Amino acid sequence: MMATGSKEMPDHRKRNTFTSYVAPQPGDVRATASTNEWCLPSDLRDVHLATPRLLNGEQIVASAPAYMYTNIASKQAGNSTSNSSNGNTHSGNTSSDSYKDSTFGLLSVTNFKLSFVALRATLRATAVSSSDLYQENAQLGRNEVTLNNIDQIYTIAEQGRAASALQAARLASGAGGGKGKGGGGTPSGRRKKLEPAKQHNLNGRIVALHIICKNFRLLKFAFQQQDSKLSGASDYGKLIASALVRFAYPMRHDLSFAYVYKEPYYSVYLGVISMYNSKNDWARELIRCGATEWQVVSSTAVPQLQNRLQAGKYSLPPHFVIPKCCDIDRFLQLSLAFCDSRAAFWVYSYGRHAASLVRLAELQPASAQDTKMENIMLELVRKCDERKKLKVLRLTEQLPCKEDVQRAYLKLRRLCTPESAEKFMLQDDKFLGLLEKTNWLLYVSLCLRHGSEAAATLRAGVTCVLQESNGRDLCCVVSSLTQLLLDPHFRSLDGFQSLIQKEWIALEHPFQRRLGHVCVAATSGGEREQLDSEQSPVFLLFLDCVWQLLQQFPDEFEFSQTYLTTLWDACFMPIFDTFQFDSQAQRTAAVNEGRLVLRPVWDWGEQFSDKDKMFFSNPLYQRQRGDCGLPGNQRRSLALGGGNKLLSVAGASVATGSSRYTINPQLFATQSSVPQDRYLEPAHRILDLGVWEQCYYRWMPLLDIRGGGAAQVDLFHRLLLSNIAKLQRCLDMQSFEELPDAFYDALGEQRPQKPEQPDPQQEREPAVEYVDGVERRRKSLPSGNAGNSTNNGLHAVNNGPLQLSTLSSFFPFGNPIAGDAPHELYDLLSSSSELLLDTSSILDKSSMV
Repeated sequence: MMATGSKEMPDHRKRNTFTSYVAPQPGDVRATASTNEWCLPSDLRDVHLATPRLLNGEQIVASAPAYMYTNIASKQAGNSTSNSSNGNTHSGNTSSDSYKDSTFGLLSVTNFKLSFVALRATLRATAVSSSDLYQENAQLGRNEVTLNNIDQIYTIAEQGRAASALQAARLASGAGGGKGKGGGGTPSGRRKKLEPAKQHNLNGRIVALHIICKNFRLLKFAFQQQDSKLSGASDYGKLIASALVRFAYPMRHDLSFAYVYKEPYYSVYLGVISMYNSKNDWARELIRCGATEWQVVSSTAVPQLQNRLQAGKYSLPPHFVIPKCCDIDRFLQLSLAFCDSRAAFWVYSYGRHAASLVRLAELQPASAQDTKMENIMLELVRKCDERKKLKVLRLTEQLPCKEDVQRAYLKLRRLCTPESAEKFMLQDDKFLGLLEKTNWLLYVSLCLRHGSEAAATLRAGVTCVLQESNGRDLCCVVSSLTQLLLDPHFRSLDGFQSLIQKEWIALEHPFQRRLGHVCVAATSGGEREQLDSEQSPVFLLFLDCVWQLLQQFPDEFEFSQTYLTTLWDACFMPIFDTFQFDSQAQRTAAVNEGRLVLRPVWDWGEQFSDKDKMFFSNPLYQRQRGDCGLPGNQRRSLALGGGNKLLSVAGASVATGSSRYTINPQLFATQSSVPQDRYLEPAHRILDLGVWEQCYYRWMPLLDIRGGGAAQVDLFHRLLLSNIAKLQRCLDMQSFEELPDAFYDALGEQRPQKPEQPDPQQEREPAVEYVDGVERRRKSLPSGNAGNSTNNGLHAVNNGPLQLSTLSSFFPFGNPIAGDAPHELYDLLSSSSELLLDTSSILDKSSMV
């Protein structure tokens, strides 16, 4: 017996070494946090039942039971703060809090994704109160990420014999440990980063993994060592870490899962989007812009580009537009003096004088001293301008390079993915200063400013040339922003996707290198740094700029911020080829040699249901009619001000412009059909910009504001549109039985009651549904007016006024929806015939003028 006043027993003596050879009965929950530090579920023997759902060609590489920890939950942060103030970081409740913030299940690595499937017994108590009103991907579950999305992997090794399973849990949750280089609660020297394309000697038992994803998600897992007498020696952490290092960093692109995913694909979007993969697509754009001094060139029609001996000197896209005054042979000769042979490419024309927007690379380093070739090319561009005016924006000197963008992105991601509550609180005290040091908003501001400058140049009738090192990075950003500011067509959903196809896909932005889809082995540190410098999320910088425009002009864009966030996530879906290649030549080789099945990401029905696609649309957007002339640069407002009426348009025909899918040679001589009264002039100072919270903060539950943020406003707008649609239909049909509930609420009257008919389906027992191994039962709906009845997505609280159902501020991402009536809200948004997917059609029918 230990003497009184002696020191506390060391940790390695406390460690439980008892081995039971009798399997516990399923459902036995006698093990609690006070008696079992790991709180292992009694049906651990059934962990193999929680296997992930696999796609065609997907195979499991490694699996292990593990605990998944939430990212700095608010309760944990509060406990950490209070304990730190008392000088006691490791309180007695740390074990209990860590357990409550964790979920036990099976962690699996496949050749496509990292998947975590929770056991039913662990989540059975919370499954009933959860709702499924969040974005659901047909290929990925909520706790799954593609291997392309994984950027950094950190292992946390066991600290000698004194380590315990509980300590592993604390390390994974950031609840304990010393303060070292790892940050937060991770002890210095034990947290190791697994570098890609490098041999790793994983010594010691790995008790926890921290995985940082490219879309700002932080995943934390902890592992319990399995007894060797029961099932053999198993270091689960080392098993998962080895599989991730092997499959998350492929050395060749043909090792991607896309090459083994042989599911047949049938296009369903019916050519609504211009893919710019044919000569006709570019010709139609020339017609629409009224650019008569330019010509489309196809590489297949140029003998010099089909000659294998000479084609290697050029890196040209399959189709491009050059000045008419220059023949193709001379153009190819001049292009050799420019980086990546990217001479002047036309992308857009605007205004009565058809001022052109042109992309141009810089001269090769060997030709940088002699600017003769550059002057000749600029003179050819000048001849295409009606007024013979030209302005050159040298983006290399005025905008950050791709290395600067990568550094800013890494700083921003570290700021948005704190590993512990303590680190979050330290960052929160000086958040604005840390945000400024990332320079991310500075770069967004610079891109918006130069996009506005290029747009103003075109509005003045002057041709604008965007010049960059290779013409394939920041040129894409500024050129796309310029067209968004000038052309309302590109602010529609189909137009925006066509713009990305033209500026980023057809003109070959190097997505494979910039997003790090392929990791190339290096033999020296210098080569390693050079390879790392190729990664740069330039496309995310562009999406952030578009989000800033969406905040400043919410009624000018057909798509929502949810669509932009989903588009960034789609960059890491390897089964869709849109953002997977550097050039069309790579894509063609993958089809011919690797038998790759091309699937454009724009076919959103392959990933999402109609319920999810509904939130891609902006409820404030109103499509403008072609016959609606507006003075100056005024924009139609969605507000029903004084004198505005809601008119019935039954039988009225909406004027439609000429089809842009049928080439008419007579149209080449016409003026531009792009409206000149719908341009935007954004504010681009840093103080006018905001942080894209939905994209950057959605994985931190601590920052979730229930019932607040843009999601709640968006819901209110959608409910308002639903009422407008109902009222419009009642006016059209002269039948007022289906008036919205808001009409009777405004009059203070009650809706006439209809005779109730018994519903046989109400007496049926709700079917049991399993999602990712979790039992989920649909909550029974309240009957009549008792309790909290719902009306059109609203619910009454204690028979009081109707209130909006509470949404997460990161909806439809983050945690599931909360509130008293989540399923009623789901029914409204997903199956209501009044709330259409294209919300602009509701406003078109309303004729608000």
